[in-house]
Amino acid sequence: MEITTQLDGKSAVVILNGDLDVNSSAAVENTVKKLLGDKDGIIIDIAGVPFADSSGLGGLISAYKKAKELGKEIRLRHPTPVVLEILTITRMRRFFPIDEA
Repeated sequence: MEITTQLDGKSAVVILNGDLDVNSSAAVENTVKKLLGDKDGIIIDIAGVPFADSSGLGGLISAYKKAKELGKEIRLRHPTPVVLEILTITRMRRFFPIDEA
């Protein structure tokens, strides 16, 4: 997993490239949680994520809980069709606003 961060005033964009799985979940979660301390909102661009497993989704949920606790928002941008289907099946779309391509 490659994680790139772009800062833009009061928000940040986290760009992910690679599988969101047990091997990358902690790094993604820690990156997002760290940014939540300084930013009002986070956009996670997942256009480069071909696959996500339960560990990867768990990391997103953990980051979501932290954002909610701080009164901030996390959005998901450009999910691939496979990841969008996973988010729909797992009912995670109710937690994350999704900006589709």
